Amino acid sequence: GVLTTAQLQELFDSIDGRNLETDKLSGCDTSFLCIDYFSQHIGEYLNVLSALEKLNVAILKAMYKTKAEYQNSSVLGQFVTRFLLRETSTQLLSLQRSLQCAMEAVDEERAKAVVTWSQTPCRATSPHTPKTRVSAI
Repeated sequence: GVLTTAQLQELFDSIDGRNLETDKLSGCDTSFLCIDYFSQHIGEYLNVLSALEKLNVAILKAMYKTKAEYQNSSVLGQFVTRFLLRETSTQLLSLQRSLQCAMEAVDEERAKAVVTWSQTPCRATSPHTPKTRVSAI
């Protein structure tokens, strides 16, 4: 969703604090972020990212083998290779479209929440309401 300035500062401070605790003074290490911070929030996406990594390796191996063997394959072998490449591409594009739809739905929900939040009369008069909001998406 949407983070207030204070929440965003708290997030950065927690990342910086952990970074200093582990003596990584040379800047923010992305492996640190992935392992120490985001792993606390990753949930089901751990399985998704793991599967994507395995899929990427499998596709690269298949493409490497295709490159090495395609020219010397029979006409039928070349046809099958082209069919499998097209089918793989189609499946990946289908997944991409599904992810895009999910991202658009999340963005729409965030936009509705921001509009609702900004139109709530009591929010504008509350002395504890932060003036600045930052989008985390």
